Amino acid sequence: MTLLFFGSTDFSLPILQRLHDEYGVLAVVVSKPKPKGRGLKSSLPEIARWAESAGMKVCMPEDPNSGSFISELKALEPDLYVLSAYGHILSKDVLDIARIGGINIHPSLLPKYRGAAPIQRAIMSGEEETGVTIFFMDEKIDHGAVIAQRCIPIEKDDTFGSLATKLAKLGGDMIVETIHTIESGGYRSVKQEGEVTYAPKLKKEEMMIDWRQEALKVYNHIRALSPYPGARTRFRDKELIITLAQLGDKNLTPGALLVDSRKLYVGAGNGSLVLLELKPEGRKIISALDFVNGYRIQKGEIVG
Repeated sequence: MTLLFFGSTDFSLPILQRLHDEYGVLAVVVSKPKPKGRGLKSSLPEIARWAESAGMKVCMPEDPNSGSFISELKALEPDLYVLSAYGHILSKDVLDIARIGGINIHPSLLPKYRGAAPIQRAIMSGEEETGVTIFFMDEKIDHGAVIAQRCIPIEKDDTFGSLATKLAKLGGDMIVETIHTIESGGYRSVKQEGEVTYAPKLKKEEMMIDWRQEALKVYNHIRALSPYPGARTRFRDKELIITLAQLGDKNLTPGALLVDSRKLYVGAGNGSLVLLELKPEGRKIISALDFVNGYRIQKGEIVG
Protein backbone atom coordinates (compact mmCIF):
# COMPACT_ATOMS: atom_id res chain seq x y z
CA MET A 1 0.00 0.00 0.00
CA THR A 2 1.00 3.59 -0.56
CA LEU A 3 1.13 5.15 2.91
CA LEU A 4 1.10 8.85 3.82
CA PHE A 5 1.93 9.80 7.40
CA PHE A 6 0.58 12.90 9.16
CA GLY A 7 2.35 13.87 12.39
CA SER A 8 4.20 16.80 13.92
CA THR A 9 5.46 15.99 17.42
CA ASP A 10 8.08 13.93 19.24
CA PHE A 11 5.31 11.43 20.00
CA SER A 12 4.80 10.88 16.25
CA LEU A 13 8.44 10.16 15.38
CA PRO A 14 8.95 6.62 16.81
CA ILE A 15 5.63 5.59 15.26
CA LEU A 16 6.74 6.88 11.85
CA GLN A 17 10.10 5.12 12.21
CA ARG A 18 8.45 1.78 13.01
CA LEU A 19 5.95 2.20 10.18
CA HIS A 20 8.64 3.09 7.65
CA ASP A 21 10.82 0.15 8.72
CA GLU A 22 7.96 -2.32 8.29
CA TYR A 23 6.08 -0.97 5.26
CA GLY A 24 7.74 2.12 3.79
CA VAL A 25 6.14 5.57 3.79
CA LEU A 26 5.89 7.65 0.62
CA ALA A 27 5.47 11.07 2.22
CA VAL A 28 5.19 12.76 5.61
CA VAL A 29 2.91 15.72 6.28
CA VAL A 30 3.88 17.97 9.20
CA SER A 31 2.49 21.25 10.51
CA LYS A 32 4.31 24.24 9.08
CA PRO A 33 6.71 25.46 11.81
CA LYS A 34 6.01 28.85 13.34
CA PRO A 35 8.77 31.48 13.60
CA LYS A 36 10.31 31.61 17.08
CA GLY A 37 12.88 33.61 19.00
CA ARG A 38 14.14 37.14 18.56
CA GLY A 39 14.99 36.60 14.92
CA LEU A 40 11.62 34.91 14.25
CA LYS A 41 13.36 32.02 12.52
CA SER A 42 11.62 28.78 11.60
CA SER A 43 13.29 25.42 12.12
CA LEU A 44 12.17 22.03 10.88
CA PRO A 45 10.68 19.74 13.54
CA GLU A 46 12.74 16.66 14.29
CA ILE A 47 10.25 14.38 12.56
CA ALA A 48 10.64 16.35 9.30
CA ARG A 49 14.44 16.22 9.49
CA TRP A 50 14.37 12.47 10.07
CA ALA A 51 11.91 11.89 7.22
CA GLU A 52 14.08 13.88 4.80
CA SER A 53 17.18 11.94 5.84
CA ALA A 54 15.29 8.69 5.21
CA GLY A 55 14.41 9.81 1.67
CA MET A 56 10.74 10.59 2.22
CA LYS A 57 8.91 13.53 0.67
CA VAL A 58 8.03 16.10 3.37
CA CYS A 59 4.98 18.35 2.99
CA MET A 60 4.32 21.35 5.24
CA PRO A 61 1.03 22.93 4.18
CA GLU A 62 -0.32 25.87 6.18
CA ASP A 63 -3.78 24.41 5.63
CA PRO A 64 -3.98 20.69 4.79
CA ASN A 65 -7.56 21.20 3.58
CA SER A 66 -6.67 23.86 0.99
CA GLY A 67 -7.37 23.26 -2.69
CA SER A 68 -3.69 23.42 -3.61
CA PHE A 69 -2.72 20.74 -1.11
CA ILE A 70 -5.67 18.55 -2.11
CA SER A 71 -4.27 18.60 -5.65
CA GLU A 72 -0.85 17.60 -4.29
CA LEU A 73 -2.38 14.71 -2.36
CA LYS A 74 -4.28 13.44 -5.40
CA ALA A 75 -1.06 13.32 -7.38
CA LEU A 76 0.46 11.02 -4.73
CA GLU A 77 -2.42 8.51 -5.12
CA PRO A 78 -2.37 7.30 -1.50
CA ASP A 79 -4.04 4.10 -0.36
CA LEU A 80 -4.07 4.95 3.35
CA TYR A 81 -3.34 7.87 5.65
CA VAL A 82 -1.82 7.21 9.07
CA LEU A 83 -2.12 10.12 11.47
CA SER A 84 -0.56 10.65 14.90
CA ALA A 85 -0.52 13.98 16.78
CA TYR A 86 -0.73 16.03 13.60
CA GLY A 87 -2.63 19.02 15.01
CA HIS A 88 -5.19 19.55 12.23
CA ILE A 89 -8.59 18.05 11.45
CA LEU A 90 -8.74 16.65 7.91
CA SER A 91 -11.80 17.47 5.83
CA LYS A 92 -13.96 14.92 4.04
CA ASP A 93 -12.45 16.06 0.73
CA VAL A 94 -8.97 15.17 2.01
CA LEU A 95 -10.03 11.88 3.61
CA ASP A 96 -11.82 10.75 0.44
CA ILE A 97 -8.59 10.95 -1.59
CA ALA A 98 -7.06 7.92 0.14
CA ARG A 99 -8.44 4.66 -1.30
CA ILE A 100 -8.98 3.07 2.12
CA GLY A 101 -9.28 6.28 4.15
CA GLY A 102 -7.34 7.49 7.16
CA ILE A 103 -6.57 5.96 10.54
CA ASN A 104 -5.52 7.85 13.66
CA ILE A 105 -3.29 6.61 16.50
CA HIS A 106 -4.60 8.34 19.63
CA PRO A 107 -2.98 7.96 23.10
CA SER A 108 -6.10 7.39 25.19
CA LEU A 109 -8.86 4.84 25.64
CA LEU A 110 -11.42 6.56 23.44
CA PRO A 111 -14.01 7.91 23.86
CA LYS A 112 -12.20 9.14 26.99
CA TYR A 113 -9.87 12.10 26.51
CA ARG A 114 -10.67 13.18 22.99
CA GLY A 115 -8.54 16.15 22.02
CA ALA A 116 -5.02 17.60 21.98
CA ALA A 117 -3.67 16.72 25.46
CA PRO A 118 -4.89 13.22 26.41
CA ILE A 119 -1.70 12.08 28.16
CA GLN A 120 -1.36 15.18 30.33
CA ARG A 121 -5.07 15.25 31.20
CA ALA A 122 -5.09 11.57 32.20
CA ILE A 123 -2.18 12.07 34.62
CA MET A 124 -3.67 15.29 35.99
CA SER A 125 -6.93 13.48 36.70
CA GLY A 126 -5.18 10.72 38.62
CA GLU A 127 -6.12 7.97 36.16
CA GLU A 128 -4.61 4.57 36.89
CA GLU A 129 -4.69 3.35 33.29
CA THR A 130 -4.66 4.66 29.74
CA GLY A 131 -3.81 3.20 26.35
CA VAL A 132 -3.81 3.62 22.59
CA THR A 133 -6.80 3.61 20.28
CA ILE A 134 -6.57 3.27 16.50
CA PHE A 135 -9.67 4.39 14.65
CA PHE A 136 -10.92 5.37 11.21
CA MET A 137 -11.02 9.15 10.93
CA ASP A 138 -14.11 11.16 10.11
CA GLU A 139 -14.68 14.91 10.19
CA LYS A 140 -15.20 15.03 13.95
CA ILE A 141 -12.46 15.15 16.60
CA ASP A 142 -11.34 11.62 17.63
CA HIS A 143 -14.78 10.29 16.79
CA GLY A 144 -14.52 7.47 14.24
CA ALA A 145 -14.98 3.71 14.47
CA VAL A 146 -12.33 1.82 16.48
CA ILE A 147 -10.12 -0.79 14.80
CA ALA A 148 -7.81 -1.57 17.74
CA GLN A 149 -7.46 -0.56 21.38
CA ARG A 150 -4.98 -1.60 24.04
CA CYS A 151 -4.62 -0.60 27.70
CA ILE A 152 -1.53 -0.02 29.88
CA PRO A 153 -1.24 1.07 33.55
CA ILE A 154 -0.15 4.55 34.55
CA GLU A 155 2.59 4.00 37.13
CA LYS A 156 2.64 6.25 40.20
CA ASP A 157 5.91 7.86 39.14
CA ASP A 158 5.08 8.21 35.44
CA THR A 159 5.53 11.69 33.99
CA PHE A 160 4.17 13.02 30.72
CA GLY A 161 7.54 12.21 29.18
CA SER A 162 7.82 8.61 30.40
CA LEU A 163 4.19 7.78 29.65
CA ALA A 164 4.36 9.32 26.17
CA THR A 165 7.40 7.14 25.41
CA LYS A 166 5.51 4.00 26.47
CA LEU A 167 2.43 4.93 24.47
CA ALA A 168 4.43 5.78 21.35
CA LYS A 169 6.11 2.36 21.53
CA LEU A 170 2.71 0.71 21.96
CA GLY A 171 1.27 2.76 19.11
CA GLY A 172 4.10 1.68 16.81
CA ASP A 173 3.49 -1.99 17.60
CA MET A 174 -0.25 -1.62 17.13
CA ILE A 175 -0.11 0.23 13.80
CA VAL A 176 2.05 -2.49 12.26
CA GLU A 177 -0.46 -5.12 13.37
CA THR A 178 -3.40 -2.98 12.23
CA ILE A 179 -2.08 -2.38 8.72
CA HIS A 180 -1.35 -6.09 8.36
CA THR A 181 -4.99 -6.77 9.30
CA ILE A 182 -6.23 -4.15 6.83
CA GLU A 183 -4.07 -5.64 4.05
CA SER A 184 -5.48 -9.09 4.72
CA GLY A 185 -9.04 -7.77 4.71
CA GLY A 186 -9.75 -9.33 8.09
CA TYR A 187 -10.29 -6.20 10.13
CA ARG A 188 -13.51 -5.01 11.70
CA SER A 189 -14.34 -1.66 13.25
CA VAL A 190 -16.77 -0.87 16.04
CA LYS A 191 -18.48 2.33 17.10
CA GLN A 192 -16.98 4.08 20.13
CA GLU A 193 -18.96 3.33 23.28
CA GLY A 194 -18.85 4.70 26.82
CA GLU A 195 -18.55 8.07 28.50
CA VAL A 196 -17.12 10.82 26.29
CA THR A 197 -14.57 13.12 27.95
CA TYR A 198 -12.32 15.76 26.46
CA ALA A 199 -8.64 16.71 26.74
CA PRO A 200 -8.30 20.26 25.40
CA LYS A 201 -4.93 21.88 24.78
CA LEU A 202 -3.32 23.16 27.98
CA LYS A 203 -3.67 26.87 28.64
CA LYS A 204 -0.82 28.93 30.04
CA GLU A 205 -2.67 29.66 33.27
CA GLU A 206 -3.15 25.91 33.88
CA MET A 207 0.59 25.51 34.23
CA MET A 208 0.62 27.45 37.51
CA ILE A 209 0.60 25.33 40.68
CA ASP A 210 -2.05 26.01 43.32
CA TRP A 211 -0.34 24.88 46.52
CA ARG A 212 -3.69 25.01 48.37
CA GLN A 213 -4.79 21.87 46.52
CA GLU A 214 -4.21 18.53 48.18
CA ALA A 215 -0.69 17.17 47.84
CA LEU A 216 -1.63 14.28 45.54
CA LYS A 217 -3.36 16.64 43.11
CA VAL A 218 -0.32 18.94 43.03
CA TYR A 219 1.95 15.91 42.53
CA ASN A 220 -0.16 14.75 39.57
CA HIS A 221 -0.07 18.27 38.15
CA ILE A 222 3.74 18.34 38.24
CA ARG A 223 4.01 14.86 36.67
CA ALA A 224 1.59 15.80 33.89
CA LEU A 225 3.73 18.77 32.83
CA SER A 226 7.16 17.11 33.14
CA PRO A 227 9.53 17.44 31.37
CA TYR A 228 7.70 20.15 29.44
CA PRO A 229 6.11 22.65 29.45
CA GLY A 230 6.70 22.44 33.22
CA ALA A 231 4.55 23.19 36.27
CA ARG A 232 5.24 26.75 37.44
CA THR A 233 5.19 28.75 40.63
CA ARG A 234 6.76 32.01 41.90
CA PHE A 235 9.82 32.33 44.10
CA ARG A 236 11.30 35.68 45.14
CA ASP A 237 9.22 37.41 42.44
CA LYS A 238 10.55 35.17 39.66
CA GLU A 239 9.18 32.14 37.87
CA LEU A 240 10.23 28.74 39.18
CA ILE A 241 9.50 25.53 37.27
CA ILE A 242 9.18 22.28 39.22
CA THR A 243 10.32 19.44 36.97
CA LEU A 244 10.46 16.52 39.42
CA ALA A 245 8.95 15.87 42.85
CA GLN A 246 7.56 13.14 45.09
CA LEU A 247 4.99 13.02 47.85
CA GLY A 248 6.30 14.09 51.26
CA ASP A 249 5.54 12.90 54.79
CA LYS A 250 5.13 16.26 56.55
CA ASN A 251 2.17 18.55 57.10
CA LEU A 252 3.13 22.07 56.10
CA THR A 253 1.36 25.31 55.30
CA PRO A 254 0.60 25.48 51.54
CA GLY A 255 3.61 26.92 49.73
CA ALA A 256 5.89 26.91 52.80
CA LEU A 257 9.45 25.69 52.22
CA LEU A 258 11.32 23.51 54.69
CA VAL A 259 14.83 22.07 54.45
CA ASP A 260 15.17 18.93 56.54
CA SER A 261 17.68 16.07 56.31
CA ARG A 262 19.02 17.44 53.00
CA LYS A 263 15.53 17.37 51.50
CA LEU A 264 13.51 20.35 50.27
CA TYR A 265 9.86 20.14 51.29
CA VAL A 266 7.01 22.37 50.19
CA GLY A 267 3.56 22.43 51.75
CA ALA A 268 0.51 21.48 49.69
CA GLY A 269 -3.06 21.20 50.93
CA ASN A 270 -2.98 18.97 53.99
CA GLY A 271 0.47 17.53 53.32
CA SER A 272 3.69 18.19 51.43
CA LEU A 273 5.90 17.33 48.51
CA VAL A 274 9.64 16.75 48.31
CA LEU A 275 11.09 18.75 45.43
CA LEU A 276 13.81 16.92 43.47
CA GLU A 277 14.56 19.05 40.39
CA LEU A 278 13.79 22.68 39.66
CA LYS A 279 14.42 25.23 36.93
CA PRO A 280 14.85 28.80 38.19
CA GLU A 281 13.97 31.56 35.74
CA GLY A 282 16.71 31.99 33.15
CA ARG A 283 18.69 28.97 34.34
CA LYS A 284 19.04 25.28 33.57
CA ILE A 285 17.44 22.48 35.58
CA ILE A 286 19.23 21.92 38.90
CA SER A 287 18.83 19.51 41.80
CA ALA A 288 16.88 20.58 44.87
CA LEU A 289 20.08 20.41 46.93
CA ASP A 290 21.87 22.78 44.54
CA PHE A 291 18.83 25.05 44.71
CA VAL A 292 18.94 25.09 48.52
CA ASN A 293 22.67 25.81 48.59
CA GLY A 294 22.63 28.36 45.80
CA TYR A 295 19.64 30.36 47.03
CA ARG A 296 20.25 29.92 50.76
CA ILE A 297 16.63 29.06 51.51
CA GLN A 298 15.46 30.73 54.72
CA LYS A 299 13.12 29.19 57.26
CA GLY A 300 9.57 30.37 56.57
CA GLU A 301 10.11 31.28 52.91
CA ILE A 302 7.22 30.46 50.60
CA VAL A 303 6.57 29.79 46.91
CA GLY A 304 3.48 30.73 44.97
